[in-house]
Amino acid sequence: MSRRRRPAKHVSPADAFWGKANVAPVPAMPIRPTRDADAVPRSLGDPPLAPSPAAAQRHLAVVYEEAVRTATALAAANGLLDDDPAAAEGSSRD
Repeated sequence: MSRRRRPAKHVSPADAFWGKANVAPVPAMPIRPTRDADAVPRSLGDPPLAPSPAAAQRHLAVVYEEAVRTATALAAANGLLDDDPAAAEGSSRD
């Protein structure tokens, strides 16, 4: 005896990509830009780029700082910056 199959739920490609229209979006948390943009890559050591790893690290740091500036501008344009000065001083979430 074979089991009956349940009808497959059909999800349109648009719904799979964009999500459901009747679901409320989760409110975004305010963000605070970091003061040390290249902390994580710097913690990994010098990049294996010749001829001067230190020069390569400086150039990459400039790229990371520019990425932080761009992300900060986008967050400010969308009202997502954390403007609480007490949180900026008392927290180590950078």
